[in-house]
Amino acid sequence: MADRADAVRNRARLVEAAKRVFADPARPHGPEAVAREAGVGVGTLYRHFPTAEDLAAAVYEDDLARVADAAAELAAHLAPPDALRAWMDRFAERMAGKRAMIDALRSVLHGEGRVEQTRERLAAGVRIILDRGAADGSLLPDVDADDIVTALVGITVASPADPARAARLMDLLVRGVRAG
Repeated sequence: MADRADAVRNRARLVEAAKRVFADPARPHGPEAVAREAGVGVGTLYRHFPTAEDLAAAVYEDDLARVADAAAELAAHLAPPDALRAWMDRFAERMAGKRAMIDALRSVLHGEGRVEQTRERLAAGVRIILDRGAADGSLLPDVDADDIVTALVGITVASPADPARAARLMDLLVRGVRAG
């Protein structure tokens, strides 16, 4: 049982270490750097993640879960338009941290239907906020959550080096779905 618990902890440490390593463009991004950051040997990394794509997928899926889950948290504490805008900021922050691993992410996203799964998961999070906004009258009732995700992906891809422009575009998007 202790071996299993150690394996779970090591996997989590590796994912968190990879996030830190990938977020710093000045650092080497190889397996040795990730293992060192996690405080484990390279063999441990390869047992959990045999390829760079496997590690990228784990980091991506962990971040995706956090971004998707943030929608419910934000919807519980903020007015729907504010929750939507705060969620967009979280999404953009996560995307900015993925620039260093973009090649690995491309192969991850284009395999096994992951693009569709990703969009569905993100749209489900956005739908929580949109439904709350439609119910209280602050957001238009006919907004498609997948349209919001598509627009947000476009904003983050088109403005990777210009956060101010991305922020203006996200503000514009929120204004466009406000009711009244």
